[in-house]
Amino acid sequence: MRCFGRGGTTVMLVMVLVAASPWAGAEPLCPNHPLRVALYETGFLYFDGQGVDKRMVDELTRRTGCEFEISAPPRARAYALLESGQIDIVFSALPTPGRAHYAYYVPYMQQRFATIVHRDVPIEKTSLDAFTADTKLRFGVVRGVTYGGVRDAWYADMLAARRLELGATLPTVFRMLKFKRFDAMFATPLQYEKELADANMRDQVRIVDWFPNEPPPSRNLALAKKNFTPEQFKAWTAVVQSMHADGAIKRILEEYLSVDEASKAVLKSPPRTLPSR
Repeated sequence: MRCFGRGGTTVMLVMVLVAASPWAGAEPLCPNHPLRVALYETGFLYFDGQGVDKRMVDELTRRTGCEFEISAPPRARAYALLESGQIDIVFSALPTPGRAHYAYYVPYMQQRFATIVHRDVPIEKTSLDAFTADTKLRFGVVRGVTYGGVRDAWYADMLAARRLELGATLPTVFRMLKFKRFDAMFATPLQYEKELADANMRDQVRIVDWFPNEPPPSRNLALAKKNFTPEQFKAWTAVVQSMHADGAIKRILEEYLSVDEASKAVLKSPPRTLPSR
């Protein structure tokens, strides 16, 4: 696709943001091949050729004129391909210190992780402290996924205690929860609303917040440092800034979330270029 927005308004905003930047014109946004992107096939992020991240790809195509080649590998493999440069961009990425040496991050939305607890767990065991204290209770995770902040520290403790059950994809992990392979898991509204409905298990779980004081982690475009220069990273950040400025990202979120949840998922400050570590 090489359409550039409604009546020229969108493309003008991108041009203003990029032209006003010191990197303007330094290097092209688009490589000489389709951009290879990895989407996260889970919930409303990406499913059946649609979802929030597919709509992000569509909008980025409109604004940049770049071509995109979409795949949806398991999450651990997506990051391995990003590190090797065989994937150019991973969508819905969460930053970690370990990934900082091979990826630039452009944040575009945020969502809190809720804890999805199977209803067979006694209600008095559904708090963080009570669940952690009962060594018979197990936790499910997607291989290669991180959660940010204190969740990752808690996850590391559960890993050390050998209380984790791993699945290759989030739909697989939800099915494992349904059949009681473990007792609880983390997921965001964009993930659990669809997955619980698809698995017909809304009445089989409780949704609680174990870390109410933690800020919601951002979801990012992770750009392979092997394939993008710092100047190109800044230019892609400017494109995403334009999508925040004209409300495009909020409109995409409202296609899949309630107005209230979509508002919560919008970043409270625009994306900015972060120093490379």
